[in-house]
Amino acid sequence: MSDSATMNDDRSLVINCEKVTRTYNEGPGKLTIFSDISLQVSAGESVGIVGSSGAGKTTLLNLLGGLDKPSSGHIDICGQDIHRMSESGRARFRNRHLGFVYQFHHLLPEFSALENVMMPGALGGRGVRQASEQATAILERVGLGARLGHKPGELSGGERQRVAIARAW
Repeated sequence: MSDSATMNDDRSLVINCEKVTRTYNEGPGKLTIFSDISLQVSAGESVGIVGSSGAGKTTLLNLLGGLDKPSSGHIDICGQDIHRMSESGRARFRNRHLGFVYQFHHLLPEFSALENVMMPGALGGRGVRQASEQATAILERVGLGARLGHKPGELSGGERQRVAIARAW
């Protein structure tokens, strides 16, 4: 038995991709971004996705997040085939189980750090008070407890990234 098989017996898989291919129609032909990628990530495991520009890193993350569909292959996230869900089902799943931190933070400029972090919880059905309490606790964990009321334009680049991380948490 391989070391990776032993690891997967000890911890549950949170990501399981099997033979995933993504192609796009480009004029009369097809552009293959990647082909037959398999990836398993267990609970508690940290993974980095690296590659040159245009290698398909963002495409893979969009597939894992249910923002795009594979041309072929199978993707399970937390034991669920997210690509068999309806669009609204995938949106609910993302809200409850996934967080994204993009290179550009995409914070809403008219809202405070606290309000930006509260947004997914409030949209996901938590009450405003519960979302506020959770957002405050997370912002304190990332060292921004004193900056709750500051808007993105009043924060440094690093602070904005930490707000984005807190929002994804």
